[in-house]
Amino acid sequence: MADTDCMDSLNADSVERLFVQRIKDYAIYLLSPQGIVSNWNAGAERFKGYRAEEIIGQHFSRFYTDADREINLPQRALFRALEEGKFEGEGWRVRKDGSTFWAHVLIDPIRNDDGTLIGFAKITRDMTEWKKQADLAQAVRDNLDLALANMSQGLCLFDADQRLVLANERFYQIFGLKHAEAGLGSTLTEILWALYADPSVSTETTALMVARKHAEYMDRLSRLGEITMTEIVRHNRIISLSHRTLHTGGWVTTMDDITERREIEQRIVHMAHHDSLTALPNRATFQLRIEEAFRTGHPFAVLYLDLDRFKPINDTLGHAVGDEVLKEAALRIRAQLRKVDVSARLGGDEFAILVADCFSEQDAYGVAERVIRDLQRPFLIDDAEVSLGVSIGVAFADQTSHDADLLLRNADLALYAAKQSGRSCHRSYVSGMEEALERRRLLETDLRRAVANEEFQLHYQPVVNIVEGKVTSFEALLRWRSATRGNVPPGDFIPFAEELGLMPEIGEWVLRTACREAREWGPGIGLSVNVSVAQLRTIDLPERVAAIMSETGFSADRLELEITETAMILDIESTTNVLERLSNMGIQIALDDFGTGYSSLSFLRTLPFTRIKIDRSFIQDLGSRVESTEIVRAVSRLCESLGVATTSEGVETEEQMAILRAEGCTEIQGYLISKPRPAAEVTEWLAEFNADQAVIGV
Repeated sequence: MADTDCMDSLNADSVERLFVQRIKDYAIYLLSPQGIVSNWNAGAERFKGYRAEEIIGQHFSRFYTDADREINLPQRALFRALEEGKFEGEGWRVRKDGSTFWAHVLIDPIRNDDGTLIGFAKITRDMTEWKKQADLAQAVRDNLDLALANMSQGLCLFDADQRLVLANERFYQIFGLKHAEAGLGSTLTEILWALYADPSVSTETTALMVARKHAEYMDRLSRLGEITMTEIVRHNRIISLSHRTLHTGGWVTTMDDITERREIEQRIVHMAHHDSLTALPNRATFQLRIEEAFRTGHPFAVLYLDLDRFKPINDTLGHAVGDEVLKEAALRIRAQLRKVDVSARLGGDEFAILVADCFSEQDAYGVAERVIRDLQRPFLIDDAEVSLGVSIGVAFADQTSHDADLLLRNADLALYAAKQSGRSCHRSYVSGMEEALERRRLLETDLRRAVANEEFQLHYQPVVNIVEGKVTSFEALLRWRSATRGNVPPGDFIPFAEELGLMPEIGEWVLRTACREAREWGPGIGLSVNVSVAQLRTIDLPERVAAIMSETGFSADRLELEITETAMILDIESTTNVLERLSNMGIQIALDDFGTGYSSLSFLRTLPFTRIKIDRSFIQDLGSRVESTEIVRAVSRLCESLGVATTSEGVETEEQMAILRAEGCTEIQGYLISKPRPAAEVTEWLAEFNADQAVIGV
């Protein structure tokens, strides 16, 4: 790395550390144009004692003393901010518990692109200690020279004739003045000449500038009894000046180099409005932009975006890669918009777009389609190629109801519909989507209750070797009998449980229960248990399985775990590692739903499978479609050559079984043999089967 690169990195690190160290000294919150608090940070809560829910919606004047409110100081501060571009001042402020602190306050107006006021950003710093120091300096006049020499601020005192009668060394350092050109007795005009004289311009020009600066200075001093503050830039440094008039007719001015403070405050203001990772506007700012869009009266739309397949990227490649993906996604989203449109990151992998001047539905749909296409292009992050997509919900503004929260909620409901439609698509909000969301919420509540109360049970379906005429194993199948819903089909709740992140917990219950119940079948009968996608992502799955087998006393050589191709493609490397560790424990591994995914031959070559389960979709067409028979024949011969067992799922007719026997498939499973049965019926069914093998035609 070049020396300049190292220095740039060091400077960036130093600035970041300084920012982290200093940010705790600030309270930051947002105000509406009327002064109502709309956003509240942790620093504000620490300084003033109010939680966000106690203060949002309240007028910020409650932080002022009664005396300040009587003279309308809060509203004057907002007026000054609008009149001068910002307001800066100091004074006593009141905490929730009634205690007071000396505050340095900065109020910045927030305007949109066309200059319309949409609110204020307010930054408060606790300057109580500084105030105590300043008051102490004022009090220790008996030792004035020592106090002045140790002040961090510059100080100068002028008399009624505008002559300098007192100045400390810091005053000369801040302004780069020499004692000879601004010594005691010098007039304000002479000092201004020393500050602004420029050999490259004419004396007349300098005189005009000095006269203007003098008039501005005296105008500030005309506000008797007030502390007036201003800032100037001197040698690329920002100098804060504080003036106070004296009853003698003179005044005292203190000054401080606040360059570093202003840099921090600028970052804080930016952070209050933007997401720190992507630099896009954040949720609070996006809602302000929606409210402003309502005020324009122009039609617009809000798009709610959620990245598809982002969680597996975070889980398998790490959060650093995930962050880079989010930053690149933000750039791609912004690239598809016009200058008048607004994009934002709402949190996690959720983004939003405000499509301004949306005079037809196709204006919004066009943006959504462009974003979907662009985010489907692979992401190259640290030499790793990452693929994802995006689902989008679209809601069009209703000018009869200026409710930003409602509009965002409607877009979110439409997003849910897009996910339900297969993802990587967009859907628009229509009335009635609330009912679908409520049904989803109730299902989630019931499903979580079912997990907590163990409302699940297992049914078992036998697998039979049709050559030897014997039962080889049973597959455990999850069932949910809800107290309120009755029997819920697995297809209605298992995908939802996956989405909610409940499957690892449910999967462990299934394995533990199945191992405990299968002990009653005798040593010659195996047990097959399905492993979910979420369980495969758990790096300690082998240790969890081992613990359950030890707890239940179930033998590893009787256990077979079934996984699908779809589950494996999310992270081949990690899945291979987990499956090899399970195989080394003596556990059998089956590939379920074979032929419905992709890369199957590659899986057979690289992964430790001991069984292939041919999907029922091929079995149901045996005898009616030649292609299905050819597929079954090819899979059976391939597995025979590889030394891998085959099981055909969904066998329902004698004809299907005969074809499978002829094509070399040795094991079958389906309703021809038996429907899935509860554990209490398995032993009795086994006895009946063994007594009459003719049921399966052998």
